[in-house]
Amino acid sequence: MNEDILQYYTATQVRELNRLAIDEHQVTGFELMRRAGKVAFDLLLAEWPDVERVIIFCGSGNNGGDGFIIAGLAMEQGLLADVFVFGNGASIKGDAQKALAYARKWHTPIQFQTEPPVLPPAGAKVVMVDALLGTGLAGDVRTPFRLAIEAMNRTDFPVLAVDIPSGLCSDTGNILGACVEATITVTFICRKIGLVRRYGSEMCGRVVCDELGLPPELYRQINGTSMLRNEAE
Repeated sequence: MNEDILQYYTATQVRELNRLAIDEHQVTGFELMRRAGKVAFDLLLAEWPDVERVIIFCGSGNNGGDGFIIAGLAMEQGLLADVFVFGNGASIKGDAQKALAYARKWHTPIQFQTEPPVLPPAGAKVVMVDALLGTGLAGDVRTPFRLAIEAMNRTDFPVLAVDIPSGLCSDTGNILGACVEATITVTFICRKIGLVRRYGSEMCGRVVCDELGLPPELYRQINGTSMLRNEAE
């Protein structure tokens, strides 16, 4: 196998990989979320070892669930963590609700927002985490998510995007009205093709992919798109 060839997947294929992991490989959705949050948090500490405060912007879906896990881990490690949730809190259900309970177990400050929060002044040892919107986004970003994205982009703090920068189309790489400008994007299970198409490379910063411990045979059931490494960079 040519190691210079990378495989990229569409949003539909990503959903099928998730289904196969859960249905055929007995990995629960919450376990995948827990693994994703741990990978993201470990990367955050490795990249910014002097961080003192983590500010996490969450949505109400599974992308937000990853953010809740990150917040709980940060609090467990003795860091300051603030979670700002945008969207309808009543719609947080299933695995995301379990992740929210985990964050609350560590007494994480969690606020539900309709407007962007007041952020610390420049120079603070802060890392921002984008866990607003995942790969399922189809139409343009709406308020209040658009306001949250604009607030993140106005800061000088580094931004770690969870799975994909919010507002980036995971299939086309187009910007859907507004998009987070990430310093690093940590993507899970597989590489999404939108990360390298159109505006993907510009908005993602450096991309790190982690398969979350899923077996190679799972990927052989799905035909990804092959691209040369230099085309993907």
